[in-house]
Amino acid sequence: VVSTQSTAIERCLALSSCPELQSFKTVTDTRTLASTVMRVKGIKPERDPEFAARISIILNPICQLNQLIETAVRERREVYDRENSEHEALLMELWDTLQPDNPLPARVCEEWDIIGFQGTDPATDFRGMGVFGLRCLLHYAKKECGKSGLSASHHPQFGFSLAITSINITSLMIQLLETGPLRSHFLYKCVTGGSRTLTLTDLYELNASLLHSFIKFYQDRKPACIMEFNTHKAAFGEVVAEQMVSEKPCYDPVK
Repeated sequence: VVSTQSTAIERCLALSSCPELQSFKTVTDTRTLASTVMRVKGIKPERDPEFAARISIILNPICQLNQLIETAVRERREVYDRENSEHEALLMELWDTLQPDNPLPARVCEEWDIIGFQGTDPATDFRGMGVFGLRCLLHYAKKECGKSGLSASHHPQFGFSLAITSINITSLMIQLLETGPLRSHFLYKCVTGGSRTLTLTDLYELNASLLHSFIKFYQDRKPACIMEFNTHKAAFGEVVAEQMVSEKPCYDPVK
């Protein structure tokens, strides 16, 4: 119920004529947002303490989500740096996870295309999503579906570049969070999960679910060639948006 109320309040805030309320997506503190709503609406908390308590409960998932998106955007801006040992360790872990029996011959080599990078140095492919894109891909790779996704990417007719596809889906996820549709996923999870705190792991899980779903969606549509990729990605984004207005606006975790 609270998730539905949170979604409804988001719509009301977005449609408000008050700039302070329209900018609710920038507020990460529940007390601040609740205070703003009551002040703008002329509601005095001391006169209606029950409303004050209730509105805070409903606004809390919204502020948690705002904080999560803010953190993700900050991580996205962290540029992959070949001189950063942590970044390099994550990249090597990705290779070892997807190719445990195939040692990488060199840091810069043609073999990176096996797991779906475009060139001999994957660092250049993370420019759009930064280290956040790498962490999302690594999280997916560690799941059971990571191996099946890599296998599917090598399909003789409907193959695709797994790493590049993951980065594209991560970009789509952030876009749909910032524009609105995917917010319902987290408002639903935040409440049905016992009002737990949202973390970056929740974003990694959603990215894995979206990537897993997209791979099936893409190959089911039997693309004539890889040049149709962006068309199918756009169509997938529309499907995701439709899912977010269903009775269960949520993607289940994948194994």
